[in-house]
Amino acid sequence: MAKILVIDDEVVFARSVAHALNRNGHECWSLPSAEDGIASLDANRPDIILLDVKLAGMGGLEALQKLTSLDPDLIVIIVTAYSSVQSAVAAMKAGAYDYIQKPVDHDELGFVIEKALETHRLRERLAYFQRKEIQQAAHGEIIGASPGITQVIGLIERIAHLEPGSAGELPTVLVLGETGTGKDLVARAIHRCGSLAGQPFVEIDCTSIPKELAEAELFGYEKGAFTGATTTKPGLIEAADGGTLFLDEIGELGLELQAKLLKAIERRQVRRVGSLRERKVNVRIIAATNRNLEAAVKAGAFRPDLYYRLKVLTVELPPLRERGEDVVLLANHFLRQLTHKYSLPTRRFTEASIQALKTYRWPGNVRELVHLVERALLVCDGDEIGPAALGLDMPTPGGESRRRTPPADADGPLPIRLPEQGVDLEEVERQLIRQALDLTDGNVTEAARKLNIGREALRYRIQKHGITRPES
Repeated sequence: MAKILVIDDEVVFARSVAHALNRNGHECWSLPSAEDGIASLDANRPDIILLDVKLAGMGGLEALQKLTSLDPDLIVIIVTAYSSVQSAVAAMKAGAYDYIQKPVDHDELGFVIEKALETHRLRERLAYFQRKEIQQAAHGEIIGASPGITQVIGLIERIAHLEPGSAGELPTVLVLGETGTGKDLVARAIHRCGSLAGQPFVEIDCTSIPKELAEAELFGYEKGAFTGATTTKPGLIEAADGGTLFLDEIGELGLELQAKLLKAIERRQVRRVGSLRERKVNVRIIAATNRNLEAAVKAGAFRPDLYYRLKVLTVELPPLRERGEDVVLLANHFLRQLTHKYSLPTRRFTEASIQALKTYRWPGNVRELVHLVERALLVCDGDEIGPAALGLDMPTPGGESRRRTPPADADGPLPIRLPEQGVDLEEVERQLIRQALDLTDGNVTEAARKLNIGREALRYRIQKHGITRPES
């Protein structure tokens, strides 16, 4: 519900409108002059103002200019008599949201108010995403000097400098890479460095949207479209209008939703759940995935037409284990950031720690590295961070590696027996992962806990061994 101010010198009319809106659950009050309305803004800011065109003293058009200059986010709806429709049109050009004619039909007024509130919510959402993007831009730079990442940076710059007339005319971009390689940073860099930098950047994590709610989240819904839809809500695609829509882990979308997404991209239109009307959208699409989409297409798990529509331009991120000295650059970068974040004294890695960072395989990639650096910084008491604080696999004199295993609890890790001599270690690992996934009904997070490894490390091993998770 909304806070609504009625500015009209016809006191009886103003009170009647305020009474009707209050009965519908809004908080509504009236004032007889534009001067009074402007003076009251600081003490009681409304969401919507119903402003009469013809007022004693300051007129409606002058008041509109004053109100919007004081608060550009105010939604002003002009109230006009039949004889002053031209003034209402002039007010629309000056920034009014809409206008209604006297005598006011309360049903029509309710409809206009609902549309205005929808606009208000959408503006707030866009403002939120823009603030979020500005905050993340300060620490979202791509660090590295290896050939693979240098090539990625060059491609980002080329994509960012494409200058078609609108967001919807920009080519789609598909970002490929293992989990934790920084695909979201690439998407943000393309958006931030290009012509859409001042427009919204809306990120959708396709793995976190429940299947039964995915269509409503993406496309929005009308009031009453389903149980619980008590208001009209625009979807995230609409929220990205004029800017960039980033579909992270798009390989997780179901086939039915893939078809609707393809239609939206091709036609630049969306239809909310429960609506008969198509709404135009103007967005640039960036998608990312850690899956092999070509294999998914062959297996019938991903639509080929959507795949080819998305991969107009492709950026492939190298895994951290293939980036050489970038590991050290990134580790020192995160160390400086986190030291500042926690207001701690300056710390540095020892030579032994640097060697451990360079020799580790990093199954969780950059995401694993940043979490490891944070943990090491917080557990280390001295000025130097040694290998013990990192907790990585360390080489033994025999050339094997050892890792400290936390004690098991009754509900915790799986009992692990060392294989007899001659047994294939990879096959043992494969069997343990299958056993953990079976016991947890395919829950990767819980399976990782039982195996005493990180979630990203387990996902890497699942992909490496080609293990199919059981259906939950």
